[in-house]
Amino acid sequence: MNRSSGPRTPGDLPAEATSFVGRRRELAQVSELLTRARLVTLTGPGGVGKTRTAVRAAHEARDTFSSGVQMVELSALRDPKLLANTVAAALDLPEQTARPALEVVADHLEDRELLLLLDTCEHLVDACAVLCDELLRAAPRLRIVATSRQPLDVPGEHVLAIGPLGVPEVAAPGDGEECDAVRLFADRASAAVAGFTVGDDNRSDVLALCRRLDGIPLAIELAVSRLRAVSLDEMLTRLDDRFRLLTGGRRTSVPRHQTLRTAIGWSHDLSTEPERLLWARLSVFAGELSLEAAESVCADDRSLPVDDVLTALIALVEKSVVVRVETPEGTRYRMLDTIREYGLERLAASGDEERTRCRHLAYFLDVARAFDQEWTGDSQIPLLRALVRDRANVRVALEYCVTTPRLHGRGLEMATALWGYWHATGLLTEGRYWLRRTLDGCRDETPTRVKALWLTSWYMDIQGERGGNEELLAEAERIAARIEDRTGAAWTLAFQAHRRYFLGRMEGCAADFEEARTRMTALGDDTGLRMLGFYGGLMLILSGEHQRGIDWCDDSLARGAAQPAEQWARSWALWVKSVGLWLRGEHEAAVECARDGLRAKAALHDLMGLAHFFEGLAWHAARLRHFERVALLQGAADALWRRAAKEARFGIPVLHELHADAAGPARAALGADGYHDAFTEGAGLPLDTVVDLALDDESAAPDVPVQRAGPADGLTPRERQVAALVSEGLTNREIAARLVVSKRTVDSHVEHILTKLGFTSRSQIAALHTGAGSSANSDASEAAPARTTAPRTTTPRTPSAAPKA
Repeated sequence: MNRSSGPRTPGDLPAEATSFVGRRRELAQVSELLTRARLVTLTGPGGVGKTRTAVRAAHEARDTFSSGVQMVELSALRDPKLLANTVAAALDLPEQTARPALEVVADHLEDRELLLLLDTCEHLVDACAVLCDELLRAAPRLRIVATSRQPLDVPGEHVLAIGPLGVPEVAAPGDGEECDAVRLFADRASAAVAGFTVGDDNRSDVLALCRRLDGIPLAIELAVSRLRAVSLDEMLTRLDDRFRLLTGGRRTSVPRHQTLRTAIGWSHDLSTEPERLLWARLSVFAGELSLEAAESVCADDRSLPVDDVLTALIALVEKSVVVRVETPEGTRYRMLDTIREYGLERLAASGDEERTRCRHLAYFLDVARAFDQEWTGDSQIPLLRALVRDRANVRVALEYCVTTPRLHGRGLEMATALWGYWHATGLLTEGRYWLRRTLDGCRDETPTRVKALWLTSWYMDIQGERGGNEELLAEAERIAARIEDRTGAAWTLAFQAHRRYFLGRMEGCAADFEEARTRMTALGDDTGLRMLGFYGGLMLILSGEHQRGIDWCDDSLARGAAQPAEQWARSWALWVKSVGLWLRGEHEAAVECARDGLRAKAALHDLMGLAHFFEGLAWHAARLRHFERVALLQGAADALWRRAAKEARFGIPVLHELHADAAGPARAALGADGYHDAFTEGAGLPLDTVVDLALDDESAAPDVPVQRAGPADGLTPRERQVAALVSEGLTNREIAARLVVSKRTVDSHVEHILTKLGFTSRSQIAALHTGAGSSANSDASEAAPARTTAPRTTTPRTPSAAPKA
């Protein structure tokens, strides 16, 4: 199942939209280098095929890395300070800890056998060099493949130059039949023009064209796109004329980069004026863009009316200038870096760059404003998905604001309007980065500044930076009073109480939350009231006022009933309520809340929210004596904590106690090794698998039988399960598929079984299970009844770290 808010994890390898041609030697070299080198950098000029080669090599190497392959696309990133954050996002690491992003990534990769693909490093070469050096030192089993127009100059780096596709220098009978450049031309031409083939009648012309283009794949694909309008011999003549113009007739003097620019410029010259104008204006976008964005940013009343944008865009797609991308959100578009760079040069030369960038900013500022108004309603998940896809363009717009003094105010408005995006996607560090830069740039005393100040303080609380945000809230309070910003004053009061509570200074917090609630009610601030419901509710529950805290959560849920598709506020209210119900001893009601909230968190792909719910459902599994499930769920939760937080369960003492209450009996029943094995297995399971496990009906009999003396007495429940499947004749790979675990995990289980039992073959395992299986299987029905847990009585406590919400 796939409940996440996006179609794929940002770091997943992209599917290949066209067939891969050639590069057998280069792929073999990459494969061989990865056996002895930890950093392999593919270098070469733009358009030569570095990315396609690296992605294909990564696809082929995927099975050799137990933690898989992750790709980080850097072409749209311009600020080197956000490099580590971009890598963290590709690894699906939420930014909900105040630790530096590079440190978080290094810790995450420390014990993983993973291949990391860093694509397009040349414009961030120094930052990429530092990043690679740090990660390779921290993670001994990490391998990195980078693509760049120049080496990174990192110790231990192995550089592999990716050259153009081979083309014979002198035409002779039979030449080109196995030539990769001609094969690429033939493959792309057959797709562009129905029935086109390369044969004896045109092979010499194709060879000549590929030779003129130096075998550069991008140049060849650009040329092929013209076959719809120009014959092969006409194309060759036009390209020859262009080279003569550039070089005075001396073709051999053209460097390869100039060859590519010639091919791009030739495509540009053959485009219509509206197409050229659209090409230039599209170059201000980073990453993907929608048709709506292209029309809004690129159209004008005179030279490119909005009705002409789609026609010009289709033409640029047909000419391979723009790439069409199909996504769950609809058709989108992007430009290759080399083509975008050419477009930017043309845009700057036209004097139209500033106007186009201002329209780009205006469009994405409107997107941010609409998001701020609507994201707590039924369109929440589609809005989040759209912003995730537009992340690179959001960065470009914000960077334009902070580097243009007259636009500092707009930058502050945009960063603030995106508060829900920063929070729901776990990008708190990046959110704070933009809030701080825009706050420094715009000192105007406005409601937007008040909001940015308390937002920054809130994010600091969540990330564990307590004690350094008092001045932010004091400034917000002063400004709100001076400009009579009643809404800002109410939110500031709430987060002043929030801050004091997480510092352990409880006195007056409940009264301040109540006062903030009264003010927000008078203002009709429904979003604020929904958030206060679970923030204030958590404080009350962990202070021992269970019913009052539950009532606050119920109020939050009731306010959201009119927007049933909203998941963020609803899921946090359900989590807080589930904790209150559990502490009251209402276990079944708590589990019902937890499962409902877990589905919502899975839909949002909220990793910290999932960790909270995995923990809560592990308590329930322990109560039912499903101890292996306890270990699996706690292992999965722990993996998420380690990816995002300074301390598991954010240091809340009550949650630590509940965790220990579940883990203790599980260790006793499974044994230390058995608990550790299941815990480790849970940490490595795909999130969707853990969600399914957590949502399973747990009313069946316990999965840990009463221990009986016998040959298999020392095996863990998982090892017994593996032994049973071995007896059915399944291979380790088949067992892994049945249990939804890695083959390496099954290999380890089989080795443990053989070692513990003193066996030397799988047939001995099968014989043991055949003789004892029926007895073992019947044990489950004789297990001790579930323990009844009395309601926990809590007293006011001082949390050592903040809960995420």
